[in-house]
Amino acid sequence: MLHHAGAGPRTPARARRARALVTAGVCTAALAVACGPRSQAAAPPTGGGLSVSYEAPSRGGEDERAFLRGRRLPEQVAADLNRTVRLPQPVRIVGRSCEKDGIPEYDPEAGRITLCYGFIGEVRSMFAAERGGGDPDERTAGVVTETLYHEAGHALIDKLALPFTGHEEDVADQFAAYRLLSRGETGRAALLAAADNYDQYAREADPSDVDPSDEHAPDAVRSASYRCYLYGSAPRQKRGKEYRSLVDGKRLSKERAGLCEEEYVSLRRGWQRLLAPHMSDR
Repeated sequence: MLHHAGAGPRTPARARRARALVTAGVCTAALAVACGPRSQAAAPPTGGGLSVSYEAPSRGGEDERAFLRGRRLPEQVAADLNRTVRLPQPVRIVGRSCEKDGIPEYDPEAGRITLCYGFIGEVRSMFAAERGGGDPDERTAGVVTETLYHEAGHALIDKLALPFTGHEEDVADQFAAYRLLSRGETGRAALLAAADNYDQYAREADPSDVDPSDEHAPDAVRSASYRCYLYGSAPRQKRGKEYRSLVDGKRLSKERAGLCEEEYVSLRRGWQRLLAPHMSDR
């Protein structure tokens, strides 16, 4: 249940997830450096719900941990979902230094969402290298927030035994869009930043490295879907103004744009119905 597959040669996602599940729960002597010492910042909840903690970084990562803690990005996502949904079991969001090429993931056996410091540094570097794209830190915060909602989507599917059809990765993307679009302009900016980041990964990828068996949609497809949800959720009077640039004929075609409102309405209705029996009364 991985998120960004990252640039460069890809290991099939199923294989990477299987390897992660084997090593996620225990730090052997060989893995002690990669796992790093634990932070006592926040203990996991004794009941259900999401909690947040940060492990001390190893091999760098101090800036990325400070970035997360200063902006309280995991805490904001956890608070939003704890107010909204009743989770019968705890799920921990853990910031940590990961092994090389570590990417965000949800581990169902451990009930843990891992947010790798290295991934955050990579995204910040990609945005910083892009001229005229806006504040790299703000855009990185958007990608991190989208990533957390994506992995939280996996956690909800797991802990609530939510039914779905199609690829779970697509459903998790839709959950991220659903929650971000409920957060107004801040959420919309985050979703657009995530779409832009997928574009960056798509441009850097070698087509020969794309694994057709990967349950993740190609990065360019994920970017197009996010742009479609943005466009379809916008008030009609704004589609010809603020959101006109989304329909560029490359990432989002006019033909697809004509279906985006229906796609967004279906996405929102589907998640509302899935979560209705589990909504919190807090």
